[in-house]
Amino acid sequence: MGFEEEWRGWHESRERYAGAEYGPAALESTNWLITEPAAVEGVPGLWALTGDGGIRGSDLGTAGSTVTLHGPQTLRIGRRELRVFDRRGILALRVFNPRRPERERFSGIDAYPPREGWRVAARFEETPGETVSITAIDGATHEQELAGRLHFELDGIPLTLSATRAPQGGLTAVFADGTNGTETYRFRFLPIEEPDADGAALIDFNRAYLPPCAFSDQYVCPQPPAANRWSLPIRAGERAVVLGR
Repeated sequence: MGFEEEWRGWHESRERYAGAEYGPAALESTNWLITEPAAVEGVPGLWALTGDGGIRGSDLGTAGSTVTLHGPQTLRIGRRELRVFDRRGILALRVFNPRRPERERFSGIDAYPPREGWRVAARFEETPGETVSITAIDGATHEQELAGRLHFELDGIPLTLSATRAPQGGLTAVFADGTNGTETYRFRFLPIEEPDADGAALIDFNRAYLPPCAFSDQYVCPQPPAANRWSLPIRAGERAVVLGR
């Protein structure tokens, strides 16, 4: 399979994922709860933290009117799906609704045409014990272990990309560039394959993709650290969500 064919397969899978019935565009609300029961818009009953890592719903109006959710458990009430969201031990109840207008109007992801020139050789420098300060779009901050830095050049300009370990393997980075706010969303995510033992790595900007918060403002995506904010435009990868009428 050729380079462009592989990219188009990846792009099509991204569009299927983003527009899925309970995909990221369906996120209707993220509700930060306490142990005191409270109403959640669009969902029957009262919802509260259990105090032991779960979320309990009561007065649901059906037989067995109490339910408790832990970890990956989900609950369907009508068309809505409820999920537990755990942000470093702080829990929220997320409500996904396939009838959310932005999900129903989702028609694709605009992207730059793939170009081999955006596959850039890099040198990976490990940074054992070093952390990076991450700020989410809701203002919450935390320190995260830094896997290392990737050193490379674009148009003769030396750049550095700070990366962390991805749960599924390899590296991941969040970056901002000169296209943000005009041609592209405010920042993007970038997966990077595991560097070789000698530090040789390949950055493929064609695979830069939109964060979940581009599909719903109810996500709390991490923003790029200062080192990953460049004035240079990166005209590669995904640009913006396309909504129909």
